[in-house]
Amino acid sequence: MSENDQNFEDFLNKKPKSRRLTKWVIAGVIVVFFIALIILASDWVFGALVHTRKEVSVPDLTKKPVSQALGLLAAQNLALKQAGVEFAQSVPPGSVLRQIPSAGSTVREGRVIRVWISQGDEMVFVPNLVGADLRSAQLAVRQAGLVVGKVENAYSLTYDKGLIVAQTPKADSMLQKGEKVALVISDGQPPASVILVPNFKGQKLAEATLWASAQNINLIIKEDRNSMFRNGTIAEQHPSADSQVAPGSNLEVTVSRRPINDDEKIYHLHYEMPQGKNASHVRVVLEDEAGETEVLNESKQPGSKIDLEIPYAGTATLRIFTDGVLVREREIL
Repeated sequence: MSENDQNFEDFLNKKPKSRRLTKWVIAGVIVVFFIALIILASDWVFGALVHTRKEVSVPDLTKKPVSQALGLLAAQNLALKQAGVEFAQSVPPGSVLRQIPSAGSTVREGRVIRVWISQGDEMVFVPNLVGADLRSAQLAVRQAGLVVGKVENAYSLTYDKGLIVAQTPKADSMLQKGEKVALVISDGQPPASVILVPNFKGQKLAEATLWASAQNINLIIKEDRNSMFRNGTIAEQHPSADSQVAPGSNLEVTVSRRPINDDEKIYHLHYEMPQGKNASHVRVVLEDEAGETEVLNESKQPGSKIDLEIPYAGTATLRIFTDGVLVREREIL
């Protein structure tokens, strides 16, 4: 028997399990071959499709609104993706600040162009400057990213000489970074020839009546049935406190005429401002059955006293905020 015949006979004499294993190995090799062939064919087809796309020039999108940028890209069969947002003084908000690839680059159709969108100038909060001295006010303005603008002087019944009486814009307003804040500095108590309006808010109407009569000022009285202030007290006034007026001019006050309910109670608030160098912005908020109401929102000198009669119904919560920080919270029955 030849050697080839012997090998064939040995193959026929192998166990069935070995023959099955050999068949699976051969089948696996064939499957792998076809998968590799499909991958190579797909890659070739995809590459052919990509390279058949036209080459186009990337348009300049900078300083253009996003809607306009989309139109320019669509005309070139390109797409847009927002990569981020940044503050920029020279580019209007909502416009393209920069792009990748850059304008004039040559790319194929279908390419995604990444853009960064301008948020315009950075917005900052105006600090509370009323009651501070000029140096402290200048520092606070500078730290906020703003600039001190016009500085004027005026007499004041409330603030000592050298302290800030008023500011424009008011505290907590929002400005673009780098804008100006105007200040008014106190010249102290006025001479006898100068008439300044006192702060009548929260006071009885009789207080304003007596002062107006003594200064020859025409008192105009309005009423508010929805006021938060106690019935008979002044809720608003115009001109505001420390405004200079002349004899014969008008002082308009709004008096609370809220209905007095049988279940209405009065809370007597007494709060002393802590000692310090600068004034603080104070908010007093009452929350009761009628909802949340702002009772007071103004600047107060260090060591000054707040005395208010606050009407409420049922169980209420009183909160006092100083420069935005909650300093007292009390439940009143």
